[in-house]
Amino acid sequence: MSDVAVELIHTFSALSRCEQHAVLLELVRISEANAGPLSDEELTAAGESVFAMYDAEEAGHGEAEKG
Repeated sequence: MSDVAVELIHTFSALSRCEQHAVLLELVRISEANAGPLSDEELTAAGESVFAMYDAEEAGHGEAEKG
């Protein structure tokens, strides 16, 4: 992954959930405009990635509260 992509992910992670949701919707819109509609498999994989990110974030918050 490029340095720009890593920085994008880091910046995205710093956004509120509401902002993250808005960004994801815009990225899907851009993707559909540039490459056509996403397949069910692509949407499922994207959704799984987002929820894994949320799970990791919540687990991190739990650890921060303990420490």
